[in-house]
Amino acid sequence: MPEVVPNLIRYESLESTNSTLKKLAESGAAEATVVVAQQQTSGRGRVNRNWHSPLGGLYFSILLRPKTDGRITDFSLLTGAAMAQTVKRFFPQSIAVGVKWPNDCLLGNKKVGGVLCESIGVGHSAALIIGVGLNVNIPPSELVAFSDRPFQATSFMEASQGKVFELESVLENFLQVFFHQHEQYLSYGFSFVQNSWEKHCLLMGRKIKIRNTGLPEERELGHGYIEGTFLGIDEQGALVLSDSHGNRRSLVTGEVICCW
Repeated sequence: MPEVVPNLIRYESLESTNSTLKKLAESGAAEATVVVAQQQTSGRGRVNRNWHSPLGGLYFSILLRPKTDGRITDFSLLTGAAMAQTVKRFFPQSIAVGVKWPNDCLLGNKKVGGVLCESIGVGHSAALIIGVGLNVNIPPSELVAFSDRPFQATSFMEASQGKVFELESVLENFLQVFFHQHEQYLSYGFSFVQNSWEKHCLLMGRKIKIRNTGLPEERELGHGYIEGTFLGIDEQGALVLSDSHGNRRSLVTGEVICCW
């Protein structure tokens, strides 16, 4: 399979790289088109959260045009694993880097990056937009507002005591890893994604708490969360845990808010 050469389209500022790439996709943009912005004024994360996107971060969206009906969650997990693998290249092994279900990237047990996948169109016009946000050269003062999140925000700069990183190098490394992993996924299917994701997961075997899982019994009891030991992900990409009664549970929704 020939090496993918991304077509990078750069902007100084956008409301959202995902929104801009959606418009380009609807106008016929080719696969591997990548929209990059120095900052976003209305960046978005999962569950309709704002993604703080000041200068110094890395914000971009990738266009794929899947030829088969792959699950959007496959690409979300794949991208999270690619992000963790990329971040590891810039830090010593003594600093923990990995993924948190479903696709957040953790650096030193704090959140440094996230993914937002969105699909548009159907049939031959179908497209997948993969948005990535990485806190690279963002000072700690810009992250204070997010200190009350279950996993506090961090940046490359904070984790390295003030070092400034070359954004182009981080982007180049990520795209190299991502398209290689995408090629492997097309060849071997979800089993490749599952193995890669679990290899880079920091929560394996640890006790976790998940909020807003959407399970009917939890809504009835008014709990809104479930605790258990994290076992990995299943063939559908769902989070698998062993609950307090030793029962194996698979969860397709929810947010990991704590781990021990």
